[in-house]
Amino acid sequence: MNKGACLCGAVTYRLLSEPTSMMHCHCSICRKIHGTPFATYVQTSGVEWLSGQEHVSQYQSSHNFHRCFCNQCGSVLPETIDGADFTFVPAGGLDGDIGIKPEKHIFATSGASWYTIADDLPQYEGYSADHSDGVDQPDRSGRVEGVTAGSCFCDDVAYQYTGEAKLMMWCHCSRCRKVKGAAHATNIFVPPENFEWIRGEDNVVVYDHPQAERFGNSFCKRCGSSMPRKSENSPMVNIPAGSLDDPPGIETKGHIFVGSKSDWFDIVDDHDQFDEMP
Repeated sequence: MNKGACLCGAVTYRLLSEPTSMMHCHCSICRKIHGTPFATYVQTSGVEWLSGQEHVSQYQSSHNFHRCFCNQCGSVLPETIDGADFTFVPAGGLDGDIGIKPEKHIFATSGASWYTIADDLPQYEGYSADHSDGVDQPDRSGRVEGVTAGSCFCDDVAYQYTGEAKLMMWCHCSRCRKVKGAAHATNIFVPPENFEWIRGEDNVVVYDHPQAERFGNSFCKRCGSSMPRKSENSPMVNIPAGSLDDPPGIETKGHIFVGSKSDWFDIVDDHDQFDEMP
């Protein structure tokens, strides 16, 4: 059976059955929690926690969905759904070849305005053609005039930056996939003098990966949403694009660390690709 883990390795789990389907979700909740333009999930009958269950935090994102994350590194973990006989597991957290590929885009009409779906997979307004209910979340865009703002899903944490971001990249490295639980991270880089926390900085947990010079993760300790982070060894603040409330105002420079990308995600757009850093 497929196994998975968080980035720091504290939490490990296995699927109780082979995945029956795989999908990209563009809902506003997934964007906030994962910090990416979309999340990718496999559906299975359930999971067994193999280690670290005491490090699994939960946040109820809707009436029956509980988002799970590692409270040490912030990695997105399998969800629990009240009364359901299945579990959604973030594909980026799974190890090795999953054996299937995505078959559809769900909540596509709720997608980020700055991201364009480039493949030919079916797109649904809701979960499927038969379930078209969208995910209706408050619109937080334009709350701060003249700046680009962002927040976590529960809104305990908010930030803003002025001026234009310097760079936006899609990163396919194994660490980004593991912590985001997604096909890739989408990172925006802003000079620290242009960045400001509006509220909730004390609610942000910062995880610095011990085996990396710059890599780490920041997240809201209440809802687990991916949050901006400034590494001591980096001149820029790294902002997860999915946490933005306003469009970033720049185009991506392309895909990096494509040599490490997952087997189940195919890059079909025309943006530049780099095996590692350009």
